[in-house]
Amino acid sequence: MAGLSNSENRFKDILSPHKTWICFLLLANFLFPSSNLKSQDSAILKKVGLREYSYQPHTQEGYFQAWNYSYKDDKTYIYATFLVSNLGPGTKNCGISLVIHTVGEGTQFITKEFSSKELTAEKGKFDLKIENNHMSLNEKGIEVQQEMKNIKLFLSFKSDLKQGVSLSGGKYPVKDPGGFVQADMAYSFQSAWGYIIQDGKKKDLLGTGGLEHLLTNYEVYKYSRRWELFRSINAKEFRFYTGGFLGNDSFPGGYFRTVALLNSEGKTVLTGKITKFEVVESSKEPFSGYELPLREKIYFEDGCHAEIVRKQSVGSINVLSNISSVLRFFIRLFFAKPYQIYSLANLNLSCPGKELPPGSTETFHGILSYYLINP
Repeated sequence: MAGLSNSENRFKDILSPHKTWICFLLLANFLFPSSNLKSQDSAILKKVGLREYSYQPHTQEGYFQAWNYSYKDDKTYIYATFLVSNLGPGTKNCGISLVIHTVGEGTQFITKEFSSKELTAEKGKFDLKIENNHMSLNEKGIEVQQEMKNIKLFLSFKSDLKQGVSLSGGKYPVKDPGGFVQADMAYSFQSAWGYIIQDGKKKDLLGTGGLEHLLTNYEVYKYSRRWELFRSINAKEFRFYTGGFLGNDSFPGGYFRTVALLNSEGKTVLTGKITKFEVVESSKEPFSGYELPLREKIYFEDGCHAEIVRKQSVGSINVLSNISSVLRFFIRLFFAKPYQIYSLANLNLSCPGKELPPGSTETFHGILSYYLINP
């Protein structure tokens, strides 16, 4: 790169791949619009499908695309990710991540980078392969396979991909006219089965899971400091999603958060932007040291509101723990304290004066994820 000394070039080459993974770990679930968004703007959420989740490479350095799979049963929570990115030196442009939380045993967290020669993907197609790691679509749904170190994971999801919703409203412009971010919920709480092998011991998996998708060609961490995502379901199989981010001082309006309520068939009941929120009760999260809501009220369009109650943890990750002590110092120039916190949570929805389908306001139960960068 012109204008950089040799030492500066070496620093850039060292930092870039880890900057990639920090971005991925913190942003690869849901990121939402846009530093150009004004606080009075309404979110127009829309249905999405296989076309949106397909492999869509872009030439900008800020490009990365991630597919995040989640799985849960009574004792096991799994979060698996495939990433393709233009960040990083040389041919390092893709990788995988795996988070395994076992009740009573804690969390295991692994990432691995690969070069472009180990990536097999076709623009506009969903199937993607990174070395021995695959995600593929067949007549029954989506299958995922990951292999790293002493772990092998296989998951099969039964989903027709017809229940997806874009919580960012599609591709949303950021900064320059050509920059955008897109965040989609493909499906959640669908039947999932498979197995995991750890240290030679095989465990069968039978539960439910989901897929979340992120695509961006701009480094959105530059204007945000904390992300969140809550995906939930109630006894009548209505889905309630809410997510977004808190911005830094450069973000107009201070935050951007949206909601979506879908029925059991995936049809949209209501969507909108959160217009106000109140933290009713908070506490210092013991693993990260961040002050996070325990009870929060959110208000959105059409007079509806909801209360979210965060309960026990089902996965906590110190992102800096997976890099060297030398790099840890430099990463803090961009991210003061990067953590991921996954918790069980409940949500109660109320829409006074609004006629909603029977059962749609029964209590929702789900997983609340926080992606933390700065306190």
